[in-house]
Amino acid sequence: MAGRKSSAITSRDGTPRTDGGGPAVVTLTQHAGRFDRDLGRLFSGFSALSTRIRQELPVRRDAAATRNVYGEQQLELDVWMNDVFVKAFRDSKLVSQVASEEMGDVKDVGRGRFSVVLDPLDGSSNVKSNNTFGTIFGVFDGRPLPARGSDLFAAGYLIYGPATTLVYATAKGVHEFVQGGGGRPKEFLLITEGLRLPAKGKLYGIGGHREKWIPEVKAFVGELERELMNLRYGGSFVADFNQILHYGGFFAYPAQVDKPAGKYRLHFESNPIAFIAEAAGGAGTTGRERLLDVSPKGIDQTVPTYVGNQDLVDRFRARF
Repeated sequence: MAGRKSSAITSRDGTPRTDGGGPAVVTLTQHAGRFDRDLGRLFSGFSALSTRIRQELPVRRDAAATRNVYGEQQLELDVWMNDVFVKAFRDSKLVSQVASEEMGDVKDVGRGRFSVVLDPLDGSSNVKSNNTFGTIFGVFDGRPLPARGSDLFAAGYLIYGPATTLVYATAKGVHEFVQGGGGRPKEFLLITEGLRLPAKGKLYGIGGHREKWIPEVKAFVGELERELMNLRYGGSFVADFNQILHYGGFFAYPAQVDKPAGKYRLHFESNPIAFIAEAAGGAGTTGRERLLDVSPKGIDQTVPTYVGNQDLVDRFRARF
């Protein structure tokens, strides 16, 4: 079942109004604050950050002189975005710890109630070609890092596409916002409440090299191709998963014969996205166990990652 579309719009001067008796405009801060006031306050900073990030995109496209803990070449934008987010979490006074794909260790930033995990720039290879990329985040309430995905309090992602959108999930559901609607250039306004994966999946996407996929993945992809599902793969987890969220289907960065632990980072990528998938009626698995149940061995752990519609994930898991 699809989510509930917001009919809220604003007048030309930016003041809230309703359309056909629909609800007034709801901002991200207001919406999250109804679930938890501190979460709303934490999210309020995303508006300013995404505006700054958009402004920096034309001038921070080059490679940095550093590599991350996984040995991957960083961009100037990777390093800068990481610093911007960490500073914002510290300044919020709501966060005690931050861990990021761009840092080697968990960083203590205060005495707040939340711990935050973060992939500041997901899909960095898309920056040069001006394709879609984003930011992934997970929020734990009172849990020190590393932590199990089932203990997430909230998770979400930003997408810096033709429009800047933000999706966040809690135990109450998944909700989507767009920045800059109705004459409010810096605000994220609700566009869909209670997003659910469509009952029948239409799309699939698989990362890595086909010749290196484990046999279970090769066989399952063959099934999806015979069922005429459409292939979508763009090199950014958030962008690829966002299509699955809206159109239904199956997405994976799988185990490979030369890399059985996969590529995606449990804390920074797999758990937040699996949390969102489950809150939207879907599922996430390593192939052998629920992603959110994986016991963390370290902050930099990687896992095979398969997410999407519940029936497709169940079919895939049956192969193990």
